[in-house]
Amino acid sequence: MKITKESAKAWKAEYEKINAMEREELKERLATETIEQSIRSYFTWVKLVTAIAGSTDVPPELQESREKEVVELINKWRLLAERIKSV
Repeated sequence: MKITKESAKAWKAEYEKINAMEREELKERLATETIEQSIRSYFTWVKLVTAIAGSTDVPPELQESREKEVVELINKWRLLAERIKSV
């Protein structure tokens, strides 16, 4: 299937609209979100993306150990966020 220049330009224009809308939503969310919430959100997305995609820089046979490392890192950041929250 060949994509024409017009189709590519139309897709690009739509993606630009979506990206602009997402940037505005992000600005609104970040204006009211605490640092702890932001850290939690970030690592939740990292965990989700890692679970879905795996890591492209690690051979498949090492994916499981890489996932464990990422989960441990997420848990450390959560602990840090809890400690900061308690201070």
